[in-house]
Amino acid sequence: MSAVQIQSLLVGLFFVCLFNCVNANDARSLPIRSLAKGALSGIKEARQEVIRDAAAWERFRKQHSISEQSAEKIPPVDFSKEMIIAATMGTKRTGGYTIEIVRVEPTEKSLKIFVKRTSPPPGALTLQALTAPFHFVAVPKSDLKAEFVEAK
Repeated sequence: MSAVQIQSLLVGLFFVCLFNCVNANDARSLPIRSLAKGALSGIKEARQEVIRDAAAWERFRKQHSISEQSAEKIPPVDFSKEMIIAATMGTKRTGGYTIEIVRVEPTEKSLKIFVKRTSPPPGALTLQALTAPFHFVAVPKSDLKAEFVEAK
């Protein structure tokens, strides 16, 4: 192997190591599959829940759906492999509010669920109607105790 080939190999290894170091924080995060996100939930109070079985999900969905006709198509969940994390913001007097589950990280003692809430800036033009933002995601099943954390 020539000196140029060795140098090219070392430079390549350096960038692979650098890339892995930059993405080290993401390695702990569980994959998130977004099921539904929007501004009109039938759940009028702020809630954060982990739903681990089909019966609990059906009860939750009935509260969420404003009417049978408005029930959106939410992808199916295999509760033997996945669980659902739901976050609702409760009723807001205007539009411009959102909620998003951005990351889920298992730790030794808990499952940290990072939730990002946004509000319209002061003086912003917003929809003048009641809204109730929500986000539902599926993640790999875990028995760890849920710990909801405000995402920055």
